Amino acid sequence: MLYKIRHYPNSVLAVTLKPKERLYINPGSLISMDGGLIISRLCGGGWLRALARFLLGKENLMVNVIHNPTDQPLSFTLGKALPGNLTRLELPKNGIFISPGVHVAHTNGVNMGVHWLGFSSWWAGQGLFGLKLQGKGRVFLSSYGTLNQLSCPQSFVVEHSHLLAFQPKLKLKVNFPRGIIGDLQSGRGLSSRLQGTGNIYWQSRSLSSLGRFIRLRLR
Repeated sequence: MLYKIRHYPNSVLAVTLKPKERLYINPGSLISMDGGLIISRLCGGGWLRALARFLLGKENLMVNVIHNPTDQPLSFTLGKALPGNLTRLELPKNGIFISPGVHVAHTNGVNMGVHWLGFSSWWAGQGLFGLKLQGKGRVFLSSYGTLNQLSCPQSFVVEHSHLLAFQPKLKLKVNFPRGIIGDLQSGRGLSSRLQGTGNIYWQSRSLSSLGRFIRLRLR
């Protein structure tokens, strides 16, 4: 498979599949494709995992599979609803947790499931369960605005709606600098404190901040 991320900072993903190759893509991400490609739908890991992702992980029930059944390379383009970046990750050995709506595509060998994050994650707005990608392969993720990556310096605090993904060795806890009431009155969302070792991915913009901006202008 060949790929190229184009049109930075509002990126699209241009992919060329070799004969008999396939790629798993998030429904709604396909922009255009060569006529010989075939799209099918599957649960991805079976019905139980798919239902768990849908009900507990806030993700799509089904995953689209785009397949090249011909004997020649064929191409297609993927995009996303919000303006921002796309990035490619080689999946770490212990997998990665991602927020809903961040997944764009993954290669064969990657499994999508859910993982218990704890009540602290629920307080931070991430839900009791998070999506976990594990296995061996490549993953393509999207962001609203610029996508940033850093290696956690033992402790890192980020507003929860900006948090895209993090490695499982990191522990997620709620950070209440002024208590719950003070935080809500200030107009800020709850923030998350990540502790441990591993990579963190966060975005420069968030839908909740955009929503607050619009509500203030409509008063």
